[in-house]
Amino acid sequence: MKFPLKIYLAVVFFALLATGSTGGNLEDGIEALRTRDVKKAYELFLIEAKKGNASAQTNLGTLYATGQGVPHDDIEAVKWFRKAASQGDVISQRNLGVHYAKGLGVQQNDKEAAKWFTMAAKQGDPLSQISIGIMYELGRGISKNPVVAWAWYTLAKRNGVETAQSYIDSIQEKMSSDEINVAKQIAEQFHSEIGD
Repeated sequence: MKFPLKIYLAVVFFALLATGSTGGNLEDGIEALRTRDVKKAYELFLIEAKKGNASAQTNLGTLYATGQGVPHDDIEAVKWFRKAASQGDVISQRNLGVHYAKGLGVQQNDKEAAKWFTMAAKQGDPLSQISIGIMYELGRGISKNPVVAWAWYTLAKRNGVETAQSYIDSIQEKMSSDEINVAKQIAEQFHSEIGD
């Protein structure tokens, strides 16, 4: 499935903001995307990705995952996401979580998905905070724990995920007041450790 170029550009733009990248082939690759020269963007990202640039690796993985300028190839996307994620790139960590959760380019593996979502969530990625919350709520790849799920949902809400409240409301209906109090303490601990 191809994603619209506007969505891809937004993802890349935020990836650059998060990494503080400046100049060179990476910026030229972003400019090439803005002018819809995806082939040139791919070539420039590839140069930097081979040098170990995590942002370029993330962008290259995203091109493969979305089929922009290259054939859609989840195996190749995972390869590049893994390289960037191992350097701490939060977007690639989240993307690996998604690929493992859905079995895209890798064997479906909830434990691996939980691992990557947790890494990204601990770096403040609100979408990963929702994702790991869901995994705790359902017991997918990690021990079922509605208290910890509630805490992750609360942190995601603090970080601007509007849908987080519906997750909080849904799980809270099944929790005792003692569990909610513990969840609030855990959420505060997460907030002090991770922040917004």
